[in-house]
Formats: sequence, C-alpha cells, structure tokens
Amino acid sequence: MTARPTLFGPTVVIAIIGAVIGAFWLTFSHLVGLSENAEGSAHTTFVLAAFLVLLWGARTDISTLPIRPFLPGILGLLLAGLVWLTGELIFARVLTHIGIVVMIPMTILTILGYRWLAALSFPLAFLLLAVPVGGSIVPLLVDWTATFAVAGLQASGIPVHREGAYLIVPSGAWSVADSCSGLAYLRTVAMLSILYGWSMYRSLSKRLTFIAGGILIGIMGNWLRAYLTILIAHLSDNRFLRDDHSTFGWMLFAILLFSYCAIGYRYRDGEQSSKAVKSGHLKLGEQLKTSSQSPHLVLVVLAAVSAIAVWPVLHRTFQIATTAPVEITDIAPANGWSSSSTPSVSWTPTLTNPTRQRVQSFEKDGRRVDVFIGVFQNQSWTSKLVTVVNGIAPGDDPRWSLAVRGTANTEFANQSLDVETGVVLGSSVRILAWRWYWIRGTATANDIRAKVAQLLTRLRAQNDTSAWVSIYVDATASPAESVALLHKFMREMSPSVQKSLVAIAR
Repeated sequence: MTARPTLFGPTVVIAIIGAVIGAFWLTFSHLVGLSENAEGSAHTTFVLAAFLVLLWGARTDISTLPIRPFLPGILGLLLAGLVWLTGELIFARVLTHIGIVVMIPMTILTILGYRWLAALSFPLAFLLLAVPVGGSIVPLLVDWTATFAVAGLQASGIPVHREGAYLIVPSGAWSVADSCSGLAYLRTVAMLSILYGWSMYRSLSKRLTFIAGGILIGIMGNWLRAYLTILIAHLSDNRFLRDDHSTFGWMLFAILLFSYCAIGYRYRDGEQSSKAVKSGHLKLGEQLKTSSQSPHLVLVVLAAVSAIAVWPVLHRTFQIATTAPVEITDIAPANGWSSSSTPSVSWTPTLTNPTRQRVQSFEKDGRRVDVFIGVFQNQSWTSKLVTVVNGIAPGDDPRWSLAVRGTANTEFANQSLDVETGVVLGSSVRILAWRWYWIRGTATANDIRAKVAQLLTRLRAQNDTSAWVSIYVDATASPAESVALLHKFMREMSPSVQKSLVAIAR
C-alpha cells in the first residue's frame, strides 16, 4: 500500500519554525526586510517561500516517521544560540541570521529525531541560503570585473586607462563600485541553480555540475554586464546606460539564466517512481504513539524551548550604556609637526551615525597630513564601528571613486600595524588614505580582530567607546612621496594620536 501523506508533519515543522521566529522576532524581521532600517530583499523572501514548497513536497516522506526525540541535539541548539548572542553583542548581522536559521534544524533534530532531520535535509539546507553572505569577496569580484571590462573594451578597439577599479574611456570615466561587484547576481544565480539542479537531476554529479555552471554564470555574467554597459554607453555618446543600468543588468542575467536552465532541462533525469510502503501512513495518534519509547518527550520539548528562550533573556544582561559625553581631544604636535587650520583636501571618509567625528590637520616641511577620528559610543545596529557602510570612499557620492585598495604595514606608537589603504579619485585630486580601528588599546584594521576586541569589551562590561581612525594626504602631485609622508607621520606623530584615542575611551 502506498503511503498517503498527512498534514501532521508539515504542521509540526511549521510550529517549530514559528516558535523560533517568535523568540527571535527582531532578528527574523530584519532578515526578511520587515523591520525599520532592514536590508530585506526579494532573495530572502524567495528562499523562505521555496522552503515551504519543499516542505510540502516532503510531506509523504515525513508522514511515516515516528517521533523519536534526540537529546544530544540540545548541544547544537545551544551552539546556535551562542552564535546568535555573539552576533548581537558585536552587531554582526551574519551571525544573528545564521544563529536563528540553524536553530530550526537543531530544534527539529532535538524534538522529532534524526530521521526527520534526514528526510528534510535539503529543504533545511536550502533555508541557509536566506542568510546574505559573501561580503568579504566583494573586492575580488570588483577586481575581476574591472579586468574583464578592460580586456573586452581593448578587444573592441576602445582605448581604456585603468587605475584599480577606475576606468577611463574617451567618452568618460567609470568606476566599478562595490555595488557593481555582482554579488547580488551571484547569490541569486547560485540559489536558483541549487533549486533547479535538485529538482531536475537525481545524480549528485549532475547536480554539482549544474550548480558549478550556475556560479560561473553568476560571476562571468557580471563581467559581461559591466563590459556591455560601458560599450553601449560609449557607442551611444552616453545617451544609454550612462546613469541607470541596473535594469539592464537584471534583464541580461534573466536571459542568461533562462538559457542555461533551458539547456539543463534537456539533460534532466526521469521522475523517480514512488516506492510502496507496506505499513501505510501513520496517523497523528499513531505517530505520537510511536514516541512511547522516548517517555521524556515533554521534558525534551521543555528543554528545547528553554534552550531557545534563554538567549534573548541572557542578552539583556549585557545591556550597558555610557552616559558620559564623549569628546575628541586635540592631538598634540610633536617632532617638528605643527597644527594647521587648513585641511589638505576637502574630502573626508564616510561614517554612518558616529557619536562624534573630527578632522585635525598637521604640517611639516610644506606638506600637510589630515587625521580623521570618528567615535562610536553606546553602539547599536544603526551606529556601530565595524560595518560595510563605514569606508574610505562613499559609495553613493559621484564626486569620489575608490580606485585602488590594499594594505600597508606601518608603525603605530612604536608597534607594527597593518592598515587598510585606499586611493580616492576626485575630479582633479588624488587622495591617499590609510585607516584602522581603535578599541580600548587594540589597534587593528582587520574587521574580525576588531569584532573580537569588541566582544571582549562587552563581556567584561567595559565602556564600548571605540574609534575609526584615518590619516590621508593630497597625493595628486607625488603619489610615491605621499606614501613615504604617511609612514613618516605615523613614526613621529602616532604616539600623540594614541594619547588622544586613549582619552576618548576613559
């Protein structure tokens, strides 16, 4: 007799998901774009909708499964909660999102058993795609895109000058900004390739091959988009695609993805024949009855609920606010440097909602160096030190373009320090900038190390006041000498800069 599906399986799974969402509503609402200041996208919404469809499709498989609680699953549940709490303490969305998404399969494993987890392995794994990740590869994607665009334009007979992500053709200048990296396209194509490959193929090799091909389309399609955008704009004397080319990009990707799926459809595998299940389906009462071998089901459910609910409660114990106003003290000139009332350039780095920010300028031997300090106190999701929206070059200001980025090793207060470097180009100026973080004595340009320092500060119940620091110089006339100038400034003035930073966090 063939197993007849019941609604019990999907219902109990949705109930578990509802419990997790209810306990972490603020995090979930941001993930799907419902909360204020959220970055919600159609991508996340689609993943959740696809998960529900996959869950419904698996109802036949789970309708025959007994409920066998798996108590060791509590460990995974606690670990997921710890990831969420860590993300909350250091204001890292990727950790809070991963935490609540992983809680769902861990709760299913704990309450329903490993056989339920195995039967729902693909839908639950697919749910992880709702978490927007990949920001760390943006610089690499930008570099690849710029490289291909230059090669394509040169092959088309169009002269092009490149400086990092900044391209100049006879009809105008272009900047391959972070928003042009193609990460959004790559996420979408990867998601659809995984879903399509799972649906069309039964062979693992076919599935992996199709997914790999989709990822290549996601990357190389963005290269083609950037090249065609500049080419069309140039050939049309900038009448087309000069200012708005996002619609063109999505249309191009839709065509590429549709064509790829059409080709993949030709090699699809046949439908699997459903296997007969002699025992038939298990009704609700029978499924519950089969759990009699686990007499502590109620206790396991209570333990799982406690392992979920404890984290929001624990988070409230780390809420520490500093009421003392923060001031950025003057940096004392030293070693022949003098204060200057005139900055070297009119540009400053871009920070989002800092508590205070200030620019101080110093001069020696006819050259000026500017010091920018942005302070964050009582940090929150809308005002935090380490975030992609704080940067050397503003992403939405057409007056400035981040052409080249990298790292440099220098000396800060007699210690070695790796700083992030960037070359910012304006209409008639070239700026060389270095930047790093300052968290209670820790100086670093590494985001992960900065987050760890912030976590330790929160766990120790210390003042979370931290600083975003940058020094920069007008490098229009002498780029090479500007690098040496910043090194000299760090050797001679960094002890004074450090004293000012130490005073901020007192």
